[in-house]
Amino acid sequence: MPVEIEPKPKEISPCEKELQIQVPLKAVEEEFDRVYEELKKVAHVPGFRVGHAPRDLLARYHGAKARENVLNRLIDRSLEEALKAHRSLDIVGRPVISDIRFDPGQPLSYKVKLEVAPEVLLGRYKGLKLSRPKARISEESVASVLAQLQEVHAQLRPALEARAAAEGDFLLADLVEEQKGKAPVRRRDLVIELNLKKDPAGILSRLVGMSPGEKRSVQPKEGQPLTVELKQIKVKDLPPLDDAFAKTIGPFESLEALTSAVRQDMERQARESQQQALNAQAMQQLMEGSSFEVPPSLVASQARRLLKERALEAMSQGAPSAEVEERAKVMAEQAKMEALKQVKLFFILRRIAAAEGISAGAEEVEGRIQGLAQRLGRSVEETRQELESKDLLEDLGWSIARAKVLDLIVREASIQEES
Repeated sequence: MPVEIEPKPKEISPCEKELQIQVPLKAVEEEFDRVYEELKKVAHVPGFRVGHAPRDLLARYHGAKARENVLNRLIDRSLEEALKAHRSLDIVGRPVISDIRFDPGQPLSYKVKLEVAPEVLLGRYKGLKLSRPKARISEESVASVLAQLQEVHAQLRPALEARAAAEGDFLLADLVEEQKGKAPVRRRDLVIELNLKKDPAGILSRLVGMSPGEKRSVQPKEGQPLTVELKQIKVKDLPPLDDAFAKTIGPFESLEALTSAVRQDMERQARESQQQALNAQAMQQLMEGSSFEVPPSLVASQARRLLKERALEAMSQGAPSAEVEERAKVMAEQAKMEALKQVKLFFILRRIAAAEGISAGAEEVEGRIQGLAQRLGRSVEETRQELESKDLLEDLGWSIARAKVLDLIVREASIQEES
């Protein structure tokens, strides 16, 4: 289809271009002819059988629909032609159509705004000065992890001696909560830990000193009165740290083997933490050494995604909806700043990848899909189809290439070990 396109896009900003596109009148008329021929075969017009209505009556009854179809088709095809003619533009995001002029007996004309990738002038990315944090796994930290494993596998057993409840005990109790104008709510066989350090309302401290069979009424600062009936005092029984305990944790023949595995896992985590710290320093220096604008729509969409994630995170941590809404303005500003950094870093790393010829190989992508399928418990084909349906295959490939770029930068850096 013949299309009149500006030979050079108008620059609105470094990342925004505008094209004026015009479809000649002859092409418009030919498209109307095609659309009316299609409508004639299916459209209903009073007094005529389908397929026999004249063009003027089709236009009277279905002209608006015909015009909409013609406009959509001409814009789709002419925009495709325009983008082919300017394929050198590194377009990101979706084109935005505006200023449509579609008058009878006139050519179709409109403007399209395109967001393009910024021109990134690479600064120094080899030989950066980085500092590696010291990773030291102490015997105390290993012992702390073993103690946590003991806590996880501890069992609650009835207190052997007859006594009153004390801090650290676990109370097996029935709970009755009064309700205004309603029947009380009863909960049976609740286990209540007397952890006074996690007792901001001061309820648990009022249960200290209770004896089995005793009832106490507790008035929270907010809410209705509670009646607690203590049935039994339980204590936490920690398993001994020995070879038998190690065998219950996993395929460990002895406590020594378990301790060694814990230390190795902590060392692995420490190495990963060191690598993350080096990556973070490298990325910060890359951003500080580059100055360029980035496409506004990418920043806006990334900011919306980050804001949604932070709101969900705050709510999952127990923050009330009203509090989340109050913090929305601050979170939105923080998300916008973080999104700007992330989008800027994406273009820097992408530019380095192009300069170094770094990309994700087909085998690497396939391996990542297989690993993801195994973790999800799905077939490889199901996982691939889901990634394709969500347009995530390209993101998967970029995550592999991005990791390679960061590995290169850190590998080529001058790294000083922290004391």
